[in-house]
Amino acid sequence: MVRHLLARLAERRSDEAACLDRSRIPEKFGPEVIGATILLGYCLASRDELRERIETSAPVVIVEVPHADWIEPMAIAIGAVFGSDPRRGEEIRTDTAGSRGGPIVVEPGTRGRQYDSDGMSRTARALREHRALIGVTAGLSASLPSDLLRACEERLVVDAFDPEAVELLLDHVVGNVPNRRIAEDAAGAIEPADLRIAIHPARGAEGALNRLCAVLESRLRRSRSADAPRLQDLTGYGPALEWGLAAATDLSAYARNSISWSACEQAVLLAGKPGTGKSSFADALARQAGVPLVAGSLARWQAEGDAHLGSTLKAMRAFFEAARKAAPCIALIDELDSFGDRRKFAHREREYWTLVVNGLLECLDGAGGRAGVLLVGTTNDRDRIDPAILRSGRFDRCITIPLPSIVDLAAILRHHLGQDLPDEDLTDAARRAVGGTGADCAAWVRRARGRARRAARALSPADLLAEIDATDTLPTRADDFRAAVHESGHAVVAHALGFEVQSISLHRTTERGGLTGLRARDMYPTAGGLRDLLAVYLAGRAAEILVFGDPSNGSASDLAVATEICGRMHCSWGLEERIAVRPLEAASNDLETTIERDLRRASDVAASILLERRAGFDRLTDVLVVQRAVGRAEIEATLGIVPERQSASNAS
Repeated sequence: MVRHLLARLAERRSDEAACLDRSRIPEKFGPEVIGATILLGYCLASRDELRERIETSAPVVIVEVPHADWIEPMAIAIGAVFGSDPRRGEEIRTDTAGSRGGPIVVEPGTRGRQYDSDGMSRTARALREHRALIGVTAGLSASLPSDLLRACEERLVVDAFDPEAVELLLDHVVGNVPNRRIAEDAAGAIEPADLRIAIHPARGAEGALNRLCAVLESRLRRSRSADAPRLQDLTGYGPALEWGLAAATDLSAYARNSISWSACEQAVLLAGKPGTGKSSFADALARQAGVPLVAGSLARWQAEGDAHLGSTLKAMRAFFEAARKAAPCIALIDELDSFGDRRKFAHREREYWTLVVNGLLECLDGAGGRAGVLLVGTTNDRDRIDPAILRSGRFDRCITIPLPSIVDLAAILRHHLGQDLPDEDLTDAARRAVGGTGADCAAWVRRARGRARRAARALSPADLLAEIDATDTLPTRADDFRAAVHESGHAVVAHALGFEVQSISLHRTTERGGLTGLRARDMYPTAGGLRDLLAVYLAGRAAEILVFGDPSNGSASDLAVATEICGRMHCSWGLEERIAVRPLEAASNDLETTIERDLRRASDVAASILLERRAGFDRLTDVLVVQRAVGRAEIEATLGIVPERQSASNAS
């Protein structure tokens, strides 16, 4: 469909240009019109019957484009590809949308609800002459003529660009495609002016794509600077927010020469699951402090020279030099775990990656220093980072960004909804979204708006709830109940053994099951404290056996952690009969039997506690099923004061 429409446009374009010189583009059919044609083709790809009706009958259609700037190019494109036979050389005019029999295209008026007389007259003409009538708008525009809105039979919602559409555009305009693809988020932000500025045959495919990416980056950077929130406006960052506000204050004071650099925070590592907003945090931190952000990553530095060691190190040093010149500033190193751990490199790759890590360490310590450069690293897995990168003076402070709470999720949804649903209580939506991230919230709102737009109505709370619940792995009510039993089991046993239970939640989005958050009792636990912890880890499985008669595979991670702890008590920490250290991987059959015995005992302790506190356990399960997330105060109110109880280490 796309190539069919492009072929018709090319014929019309060739007739109008009256030349084959690729160094010139007819003004009427510039890259923005070609782009509109491609978007229209994608939209009509599954609606071939509608294309035939437009060409042969007289349907009334509204075409909704992603942005108001696309209205004019789309109107021109529709007039060109659906006009009279292009091979006859008959001119297509947007005021008539073609010669006899062609569609008439109507754009919104320019005075809000006051329809322009030209649009009204064209609408009347199309209806009178029984010709196809197509209105082009951005959203449910009331500025289209009322007769057109009333007579509308079909509505086409045109999506934004994607990387494949950009390739088609470049191939059509330039004659070939570049060696790389534009990023999906950048493609989705393309506006007609970006194409007019960047795409030209004289630049070639690579040059045109490079120019387009540069134009988009510059525009989006200005937009983010103007519209993006500062750190103080964000929610869901937990302890990272408190640290960031203090660090921004110190950096601002350093910029005013009020304090020395030695008094400022100098580096932080942000750890958290994908989508928790680690990179966004650095951007907001820079705005809060009023300083520039310099962003880099190993992937970017390797791309500078096809991952050649010399080129990668050169790009890395250039990044740190740029940060020093921009100081005071925030220097973001994304995905810090990409550097890896020198102790774990494969033998054939060890030399290369060791030099890369050493190069980073050299830049972090820098002979010239990095006064005024606050380093922010991000990672999804701190354990994959070389310990030397995390030592004092480098990324010695690590802050974990948690998944948002119900309150945080409601605030994040409200932020992304903007002026939509202004009076709606988002608590129910937030409860359903537990386990989701800030990125998930943005996606849900975006899809909910699309759902409402395709249905030609305003956004409703049902649209948002439908998108939050729209996942192939959505648990059933039975799954939710089992997960609630499992997590309540952890909480009840932990509460009874003196652990502080901070929260319990059921997840419906990023992962199955749920999560119970605990605060450790001791920084350096003894054998007794660890046996209590084993009972807590095995309590979820014990709760499932108590309620259902059998456990599920939902205890897999609990069992793995409990086995690791118990093994280290025997092999590494000197907390059982032996004090000699030996590799856990080389455990003998006798040791495996001992670990199994200890885990069974811990499971029995958990089962005993659950039986003693069955009433509180049932109450907590019921509350969790309904609310999906429970905080510390409600947990304590439901379970009551912790009674005096023998430690699991001394229990029989």
